[in-house]
Amino acid sequence: YPGIYKYNETPGSVMFDNFKVTTPDLFFSEYIEGSSSNKAIEIFNGTGAAVDLSQYVVKLAGNGGDWGNTCNMTGILADGDVFVIANSQADEAILAVADTTSNITYFNGDDAIGLFKNDSPIDVIGVQGVDPGSGWEVAGISNATKNHTLVRKPNVDEGNLDWTVSAGTNTDDSEWIVYD
Repeated sequence: YPGIYKYNETPGSVMFDNFKVTTPDLFFSEYIEGSSSNKAIEIFNGTGAAVDLSQYVVKLAGNGGDWGNTCNMTGILADGDVFVIANSQADEAILAVADTTSNITYFNGDDAIGLFKNDSPIDVIGVQGVDPGSGWEVAGISNATKNHTLVRKPNVDEGNLDWTVSAGTNTDDSEWIVYD
C-alpha cells in the first residue's frame, strides 16, 4: 500500500515530500487493480478544511458503457486525510485501511471511474464510453490500469477530467506513478 499523501501535523496543511499544498477539491490519489477482488480507490482531501462527503459520489462505467454503479459517500473527511473504498472480498491488508466497501470496485482495468461533486465530475480514471481493451496505458506502460497500482504524483494537487493528459505518455508527463 504505497500511498504517498500524508497528513502534516500542522493543521490545514499536507506534506508532499516536505512542501505544503492546498488543493481546490477532493481527487483520486490511488487506484488499486490487483488480482481477483484486490481492488480499491483512495480519495484525498487537501482542501485545508474538513469536507462533508455527502456532496460526493464515485461512479463506475463498465466496459465502455455509461456511468452505472455508484458509491454515495457519507461522513466528514478531515483535511489531509484519505477515504478508501475497497472491494468487500479484497485482501485483509486492503480491508484494514478501507473506510467502506462498494461494488464500484468491480472494475477490471478497462472500466472508467469518476469522482463527482453535486453530480458534476471532478476527476476521472479512464474514459467513460470507451473500452480500451484490457486496460489504459499510463506513463507509457501498456494496460497499466490492469493488475497495477496507480499513485498520483506528489506534485498533482487537483483532479483531472482529461484522462489522456492525466495518464500521460511517459513517466515524466504522467500524473501517476505505476506500481506492479
